[in-house]
Amino acid sequence: MSKLVSIVIPVYNGQEFIRETLDSIFNQTYRNFEIIVADGASTDNTMGIVNEHRGLIDIIFSEKDEGMYDALRKGFDRASGDILCYINADDRLLPYALEKVVQQFDDRQCDLVFGDVNYISETGSIIFSYKGVNLSHGAIRKLRRVPFAQQSSFWTREVYDRNGGFDKSLKYVADSKFLLSVCLDPSVRKAYVPLPLGEYRLHGSSFSVSMTDKMRDEHFRMISELQLQQPSMSTWFIEAFTKIKNLKGIYKKLTYKGNKF
Repeated sequence: MSKLVSIVIPVYNGQEFIRETLDSIFNQTYRNFEIIVADGASTDNTMGIVNEHRGLIDIIFSEKDEGMYDALRKGFDRASGDILCYINADDRLLPYALEKVVQQFDDRQCDLVFGDVNYISETGSIIFSYKGVNLSHGAIRKLRRVPFAQQSSFWTREVYDRNGGFDKSLKYVADSKFLLSVCLDPSVRKAYVPLPLGEYRLHGSSFSVSMTDKMRDEHFRMISELQLQQPSMSTWFIEAFTKIKNLKGIYKKLTYKGNKF
C-alpha cells in the first residue's frame, strides 16, 4: 500500500476543535499521507494551533476565500495525492480509516471508497452511527441523494478532475453535488468499508446544522442541475431500504437527550 492520500482541512475560526481534527490524522495507522490546511484568514487562534504542528503539516495557507468550497478547490489544486478527501476542522477520522481505505483502492481498483460515520457530541462522545449503503448508480439516481456521509468518503484524483471538483457557486451542498455526480456515473467503481471511518461533530455552530434552510434550497437547485426526476414509488422504496439499514442509529438519534439543534 503505497498510494499517497491528500487530506484537505478547510477552516475558518476553528480554534475550538481543530487540534482534535489534526490529532485524528496524526494518529493514523497508515502513514503515507499529506495534510493541507486551507484557512480562510481566521481571526481567532486557529493559525496559532496550526503553526504549533507546522512540522507535521505539509501545506498551510491562510487567505480570504469565497467560502468553504473555494478553500477546498485551492487545497486540492495544491494536493499531490493519488487519493483525495477532506475533513472539516471540527470532525475526526478513526485511526484505522486510511489503512482500510487504501486497502480497498488497492484490492478493488475502485474510484470511490466510503464507509460508515459516527455522529459525535461537542465533547466527542458517540451519539449514533450512520451506515453507508452501496447502491447502484441507477438506484442513486432514483434516490436523488448520496447514500453515505462525506466524512467517510475518499476518491481518486482522476475522478475529482473528471467531475470538475467542487462547485464554488454553491455555499452549502457542493460536496453533495460532487459526490452525487460521481455516483451517477455508471463507469465509477465504488467500494464500501463496513466500519465507521469518520466522525461528524454535532454542535450549534457546525456548518450543516446552522444552515438547514439554505441547504434545502441549494439541494433543490442541485437536483435540477443534475436533471434528476421527481420522486417516484421506487424512490420511497429505496429510501425505506436505507432507513432499515440504519434503524438502530435513527432510534439513537431520536432518543438523544443532549443539545437539540
